[in-house]
This record gives sequence, C-alpha cells and structure tokens, in this order.
Amino acid sequence: MMTELRAAFFLLVSFVFFLIIVGLLGLSTIMNPSRWNERTRSVD
Repeated sequence: MMTELRAAFFLLVSFVFFLIIVGLLGLSTIMNPSRWNERTRSVD
C-alpha cells in the first residue's frame, strides 16, 4: 500500500514538472527575443 502511494506521488510530481517544462518551452516560442532586444535598445 505504501509503495503504491509513493509511486503515485512520484509519478504525479514528475508529471507536474513535465507540464512546467512544456509550458516554459511553449512560452519561449511565443515570446519573440527580438522584441526584448528592441525594448532594451530603446531604453539605452
């Protein structure tokens, strides 16, 4: 019983980390780096 709960917990935690990584990759593809470069250039 305890090993099954521990396995389910680690599976859930790894799934959450996977979703966070996929979300960050999706955000990095949506955000255009040239947009941030133009913003920093205009400030300087």
